[in-house]
Amino acid sequence: MRRVTKTVLLTSLLFLAAPRSHAGAVTVGNIGLDEGNTAALLESTSQYYVDAMRTLISDRYRDDYRAIRWEMLETALKEAQVARVEYRFVVNGETYIRVYHALGGRPLSAMAQAAFGGTTPAGTPGSPAAPLDADWQDATPTASGEAIDYAAMDAEDSALYSGFNTTNLRARILAPEPSVLEPFYVDGADRALDPEFKALRAIEHDLKNKVMPSGGTVRGIIGGSTCSSCRHTMQGLAESYDIDIHLTQMFGTLPRAEREALIASGRARLRGPQLVDNLSNRPILARDVLADAREQQVRRALNPSSLDRSFKGMPWRPRSFRLGPMHRPHGIETGEDTPTPNPDAGELPPPRC
Repeated sequence: MRRVTKTVLLTSLLFLAAPRSHAGAVTVGNIGLDEGNTAALLESTSQYYVDAMRTLISDRYRDDYRAIRWEMLETALKEAQVARVEYRFVVNGETYIRVYHALGGRPLSAMAQAAFGGTTPAGTPGSPAAPLDADWQDATPTASGEAIDYAAMDAEDSALYSGFNTTNLRARILAPEPSVLEPFYVDGADRALDPEFKALRAIEHDLKNKVMPSGGTVRGIIGGSTCSSCRHTMQGLAESYDIDIHLTQMFGTLPRAEREALIASGRARLRGPQLVDNLSNRPILARDVLADAREQQVRRALNPSSLDRSFKGMPWRPRSFRLGPMHRPHGIETGEDTPTPNPDAGELPPPRC
């Protein structure tokens, strides 16, 4: 039987309707080890977007492109966070559920345009000889607004998606309207593009339009960590619509004592910086499991070979789809604006989107 830590919340228990002690409560939990089916649920959410992007590329981008452009598309899609948020409510004694699936960042059509449109980059992103080209950097809207209307673009992208229905819904970017949910900028990024904000905004939209009653419960999971803007948003939704909200976020690390206990028990070992199962040699942190699954989704669906394409100027040959330098390993939280946690004190990294 797997050992459940204090910071781990089993997804099988997370989504069970629980008696409400009071309305308007917001709680945020953490999951470290891949217990339950948390990673699998978010992998399923991610698949909607990978399939839609494949449809988009097949329909609108029929040419051959340089290898670096395929890499840019891969990176943009697999590194955008995903969220799955459930709203449960009762009508005439019957419990109903609506599941809102969301992908962080710009609409898929904007991602594809950034990868395949504009000036061709000179080389692999991140290499000293390849300065970043402003045409494809992942810029976020400014406070004054971008020329691109992301809400309208995302609405047009609806035709790309399949599999959504009245129970499973896509949480897209909604046009501005009177709302109690007001995102703000964190680390220079517009948090209206965060997946959990999109999902909460979609829930509010349906509540205001009487698609479902207020007073329900929200249970959500996000494939990363949430920021102060989204926590503020959750509080606004909870207080205004009499909703209890619980969000589970994924961290890519464990406290040192917990990690060392897993290693000492013989269950796990370190493979470089990554914690893996001793028998299967596979990652055991939920965030790592999800990241690996999403990378495989993208490589299966969006490589030039599967789309019957070749690299511009060179023939396709079997190879790993990853063309550029490896990004930082999963399981390490770094960055100039991210303080290093103190593992000996049992600290986890600070919440960030």
